[in-house]
Amino acid sequence: MTAPIGRNRAQENKRLHVVMRDGSLIEGMVHVAEDMSLVSFLGSRKGGWVNMMDARRPKLQEDPRHMIVQTDLVVIVTAPDANMQAVSQSGAGQGEREVEMHLVGGKRIKGIMFLATLQRLSDYLTQCGKFAGITRAVLLPDHHELGDIAVNTSAIATVQETKIEPKEE
Repeated sequence: MTAPIGRNRAQENKRLHVVMRDGSLIEGMVHVAEDMSLVSFLGSRKGGWVNMMDARRPKLQEDPRHMIVQTDLVVIVTAPDANMQAVSQSGAGQGEREVEMHLVGGKRIKGIMFLATLQRLSDYLTQCGKFAGITRAVLLPDHHELGDIAVNTSAIATVQETKIEPKEE
């Protein structure tokens, strides 16, 4: 018997920062296909678990070790080295919408989401899966730059467009 033939993509190690629902931060490395976005990576985890190598919670001054993280309990994920896009190139080719999100726990984020022309935010959030990608994200009110992030859709309390396109008459 032979093994199934599949496309083998080169794997890379990427450093991630993961903000959990309890407010704790986990930093560590993951193995990711070289062209995979944050949203695709997080959405493809079997059983919702992410394996992280050399992972630690900095506030607890832990030594780095292997850790698995349940994505249901994640609020935000970012690649602090800016070497991983929030959404794939095909998603980034759509129209840009400037949005502001209020997350459970009171955090606010402003950034860009990529939606099709005339696509409603509610439709996008329903179809995008467990995580939504935001580019050029900043944490409000201090405008701390986050870069490209993935936000757990179950952690979004409200989202609204902040820049309304003028209507053609």
